[in-house]
Amino acid sequence: MNHWLTSGLMVAAAFLSACAGTSQPKQTTAPKLKPIPATVLPVAPPEYRTDAPDRYVVKRGDTLWHIAGLFLKNPARWKEIWHANPKIKNPNKIYPGDVIAYHSVGGVRKLQVAGSSNPIRGKFTGRRTSDGRPVYNLSPTVRTEALAEPIPAVPKDIVYPFMTKNLVVEPGFSQEYPYVVGQADGNFIALTGRQEVYAKSDDDVFTHELYDVFRESSPIKDPQDGEILGVEAVYVGQLKLVKAANEDGIGTFMQTETVNPLYPKDILIPSVAVEAGGDLNFMPKLPNLTEDNVMVIRPIGAMNNASGSQFSTVLVNVGSDDGMTAGDVFKVVRAQAQTGVGRDGERYHLPDYEVGLAMVYKTYDEVSYALIMNAYDVVYPGDRLIRP
Repeated sequence: MNHWLTSGLMVAAAFLSACAGTSQPKQTTAPKLKPIPATVLPVAPPEYRTDAPDRYVVKRGDTLWHIAGLFLKNPARWKEIWHANPKIKNPNKIYPGDVIAYHSVGGVRKLQVAGSSNPIRGKFTGRRTSDGRPVYNLSPTVRTEALAEPIPAVPKDIVYPFMTKNLVVEPGFSQEYPYVVGQADGNFIALTGRQEVYAKSDDDVFTHELYDVFRESSPIKDPQDGEILGVEAVYVGQLKLVKAANEDGIGTFMQTETVNPLYPKDILIPSVAVEAGGDLNFMPKLPNLTEDNVMVIRPIGAMNNASGSQFSTVLVNVGSDDGMTAGDVFKVVRAQAQTGVGRDGERYHLPDYEVGLAMVYKTYDEVSYALIMNAYDVVYPGDRLIRP
């Protein structure tokens, strides 16, 4: 009897204990992002397009990006498949009339200049192509005058305004240069350009005839951490010195070009002639950076700086100090990484939403200019640039 009573009490106690345990509220935790194993994948060799031509004759108006896209699935790999023909002068430059064709180097298929109808490449052989163009041999030759400019990597008409008329400088740079103080009619609010313009030099002398006029804009901030990367100097116009500085260092100028109205304190920087094509002879290539948080600060050079599209220039938050160089090609993806939720509440990384391809064409210490070569969607400030 006592045995059954004791057993019954033990069962009852166990039952009550179980009930008490299930009556407590269940603790919940937020679903965690499932980690992705860190694997290093080998870089596959560049792939040629299945419809790539056997040879291509370079035309006026071509760009290196266009030609790379004819041969490669990823134009950013151009530098890896290019072979500098040792038999010609300037083998890494491509001119109108050059013939781009395949060449085997150590059993690997490469591309090179295999022939040319451009006289810059050599001497006339006496032969002509089927359509009557002269053929020149590919032996090195000395010439005193270039008869053609090499093709640029990107459309030069699109990027030259940003290469020659836009500057990124350190904050306070305007203190080092002469500045506008007024014009002949005493108007100090907005200078119309109809009258002579006066500028002050702290050195009491102006050493150049032509000066570009810039206006210091607001600081450029890194979208990642808010660090000030520099200041953009906006091009306003050009002035020509018509009368040397007086005893107070005031020189007299006339406007030769007007983009925006001049204002007092706009600064004068000596004009520098830029050779057409001289700064655009680089090859598309994959980037090799020490910084991986590459982001679009903003599109520039348009009325709407909130978004960009094909052939827009964008300001990027990484410069030459971190290894950025002209020719670096990036895939542009949306600012925020995309995630999805599984049936068990786990979050997974989704593929990045690609919006375009961009190629860097000008670098400063802390920032760079990149051109949107291909656009599949609108590019916004904060969008990320990753290795393609």
